[in-house]
Amino acid sequence: MSSKHRSSLRNRVEYGAYLVARTAARMLGPRRLASLGATLGRVHLVLDRRRRRVLDANLALVFPELAAAARDELARSVARHFGRVALDTLRIQRLSLEELLQEVTLEGETHLEQALALGRGVFVLSAHIGLWEIVGLVVGPRIPEGLSVIQRPLDNPILEQEVVRLRQAFGNRLIGKERIGRTVIEQLRRGGAVGILIDQRALPEEGVLIPFLGHPAWTHSGLAKLVRATRAPVVPIFCLWRGPARYALEIGRPIVVDEIPSAETETVPLTALLSRVTEDVIRRYPEQWLWYHDRWREFRTGTLSETVPSP
Repeated sequence: MSSKHRSSLRNRVEYGAYLVARTAARMLGPRRLASLGATLGRVHLVLDRRRRRVLDANLALVFPELAAAARDELARSVARHFGRVALDTLRIQRLSLEELLQEVTLEGETHLEQALALGRGVFVLSAHIGLWEIVGLVVGPRIPEGLSVIQRPLDNPILEQEVVRLRQAFGNRLIGKERIGRTVIEQLRRGGAVGILIDQRALPEEGVLIPFLGHPAWTHSGLAKLVRATRAPVVPIFCLWRGPARYALEIGRPIVVDEIPSAETETVPLTALLSRVTEDVIRRYPEQWLWYHDRWREFRTGTLSETVPSP
C-alpha cells in the first residue's frame, strides 16, 4: 500500500509500535533482545495471514523438493530471523561506529580495495538478506569519497524519517527517485561508491524478465545499464547474522564489465549475471532472505508462464 492510500491513524499506530520496540531494544541486552525478536517473529507468522501465504508460496516454488514439514520449519526460521534483526536494527541505531565494528567481522576486504584502485568508483551490490542496513554503515566510512545509497522510501512517512537517520548515521548519502542516473554518475566520477539492492520485484515497465532462483521474475535492470555506461566495478557485499550482536560482512570479488565477453554485457544477460550473485548467497542462507516479499507475483497469480528466454 502506497503512502498516498494510507491513513494517518495507521501511520501513527505503526510509529507507536516502533517506539515501544525501540525502548525494549535499549533496555535489553543482545541475547535477550534476540530471543524476544524470535518470539515476535513467530507471532507475526501466525497473525499476518497475507504475508504467510506469500512466504509459503515462495518457498514451495523455489524448494519443491522439500517436504511440507521441512518447508514449514524453514518458514519458522525465516520468521525468527526477521523478528531478531528487526529489533536489532533498533539496537544498532544507538551504537557508535567503533562499537558497531566490534560486532562485525569483515571477510574479503581486499576485494573492495581492488575495485576502488581501478579509479572508476564502485557499485556496492547487496540484497535483503541478513541485516542489510549494516552494509552501508560499515562500508561507507571505508570509502574516501563516501557512499550514496539508492533507496525506495517507506510507505509510512513518519518511520521513513527514522530509516533516513539510520542510513545517514556515519556520513552516507541517500539517492531518491529523481535524477538517479546523473547523481550516480557524479558520485562515481568523484571515486565514490553507490549502493543498490536489486533482489526485489520490478514493475514490467521498469525491469527485465530473467530467471531468479529458477523461476521467471521481473528484475530491476538499472544497475546493469549504469554499469555498462560507467564501466564501474560491482562489489557484492552481504551482511549475515552469526548470533546476537555478531555479524559477518562478506565482500565478494569485483565484477568488472571489461572482463566479461561483450555479448554478456547487454542489459538482460548482465542483469542475470548480477542476480546470480544474489542467488548464491540466498541458497547458502535461505532462512535469512526476505521471502515475505512477493517476488514472483505474476507467476504466483497465473499472469506469467514458467517459460522465460535464457539471458
